[in-house]
Amino acid sequence: MRRLVILSAIVLYSCGGGGGGVKEKEGESFVNPEPNIPLECYTDTGIVRYGKAIANPCYVCHTQANTPYANEKSDMDLTLNYSFPEKILKIGNPWLNAIRPDLTLAGVDVPSDAEVQSYIRQDNWSFAYRNRGSGDLKYFPDVPPLYSYTGGGYNLANIDMEGFVLDPETGEYTGWRVFKWKPFPGFFPTNGRIDSTLIRLDRPFRESGGVFNKEIYKKNLAIVECAVKGVKPGEVCRNTEVGDFTMPEHYEGDASGVVVITYQYPPGTEFAHPLYYLDPSNTISYKSLRIREMRYMKKLAYADVQKGGEEEERSFFWDKGLVFNDSKNWIMAGFIEDKDGWLRPQSAQEMKFCVACHGGIGGTVDATFTYWRKVPGADGWMEQDYNLSVKNIKDWTYASLEGDTGPEIKKLLPLVKGEYQLYFSMTNGGDHFRSNEEIRSRISKDVNKISFILSPQDNIITNPSLINYLDDEGYIKPELFLPSPERAYGIDKQYMRVVKSQRFIFGRDVFDRPFGVSSGGNSLEKLDTVKSTGVKEAGIWAFIKTLLFLK
Repeated sequence: MRRLVILSAIVLYSCGGGGGGVKEKEGESFVNPEPNIPLECYTDTGIVRYGKAIANPCYVCHTQANTPYANEKSDMDLTLNYSFPEKILKIGNPWLNAIRPDLTLAGVDVPSDAEVQSYIRQDNWSFAYRNRGSGDLKYFPDVPPLYSYTGGGYNLANIDMEGFVLDPETGEYTGWRVFKWKPFPGFFPTNGRIDSTLIRLDRPFRESGGVFNKEIYKKNLAIVECAVKGVKPGEVCRNTEVGDFTMPEHYEGDASGVVVITYQYPPGTEFAHPLYYLDPSNTISYKSLRIREMRYMKKLAYADVQKGGEEEERSFFWDKGLVFNDSKNWIMAGFIEDKDGWLRPQSAQEMKFCVACHGGIGGTVDATFTYWRKVPGADGWMEQDYNLSVKNIKDWTYASLEGDTGPEIKKLLPLVKGEYQLYFSMTNGGDHFRSNEEIRSRISKDVNKISFILSPQDNIITNPSLINYLDDEGYIKPELFLPSPERAYGIDKQYMRVVKSQRFIFGRDVFDRPFGVSSGGNSLEKLDTVKSTGVKEAGIWAFIKTLLFLK
């Protein structure tokens, strides 16, 4: 009955539109009353399937806050307990496209391999770029496409050798710059998410005397990189593209009046984040020409230091895909495909999906996941290729373990050499749901020896010779990140069905097959009987800062 209630709401749902902005009570008129709780939060740690926790992927997001600012909060309790609101407990897991597509995508044909390959090699980005600033594309960012597809092959477009993005008509610098980063644990293309990341600082950070100055801009980008990685004014910032320098108290050039604040981006900082389909024929990066989404953020003001007991404003503003993030220090915009494959602004409910992760959890820095994980120095100023063309991502470990750890993890800490090594062992796989079977052989030479809980005497931590995701030089093999062609096109097919149906309210994160508990996967479905995640009882909880030590 619960599923029928949700399913019947499909008929009543429309994508929204109009202008002028809407401000309403949070969740009012939403089919999913809490779209800000992402699919990952519905993982079964093993407490449902086995009666005890055998995995804990929750710690990477819900942990001791990385910074002392209001953009993050210590939310360790969400590692220990399933704290779902009453409305969610009644309806169950609302992300049905991932766990029960037989309900939400019934009647939507599965495309063939030929249909997928034709579709994903069509360009929907150029039209949105040309028509930005008006109508439904009012807030589409001024970022031109990063790829072209001609003669049956992919090439980079509009990017110079240093990662600067150029205007396709004038060849001038746009201020945007691509960068390469170590993906957040589990958020890999093989798990359905493949992206590019771009940053742009406000105009004064790019200019001196009102004129663009590349060297000033590089220096300010280096200052920001060190700031969000925890380097304080007066300390030495090392291994940047402009060399080593003492962190200043103010930025340079026309931004000399702006104070440097550790763990924060300066006001006016922008991020663009296109998400693609998977195309194994792209030997540069596995990315398609067509984009699934364009995500955008702009910093409004420095955040205050955290304050206790503050009530969150229970209202939600939306205008043509534009919203505030959870902490109200950023504005965000999102564009997603309409049923014909053209980019449209996300509805209020679709945008609410993006809000809480960017400014309401412990595992971010200034509400972001990317730039503080950038490959250090000049090596990081390139299009994200997942080590496919240039190997420079290693399994860097944590800068510190300033939080608290459970007894089982405490035994292992002296042995842990890498961030992914700990994540894979704690989750017993390469995704939050232990549902990606393909990745297991890429993690360990023995697929049954990954978890320190399930194979305590012999696993990838106690026996590093089992590790299969590092090459002889210690770089992460691209095949860890990238799926086989069969899996890649399978994920594309499922996502194309979501686009055709326009039922994004039931989820946009899909694998090549369902992964709910009833389908043999490990995503919760019914929620009214789950309370504790069981990780405390199992001793596998970890409240640690996720900042990385980058040599």
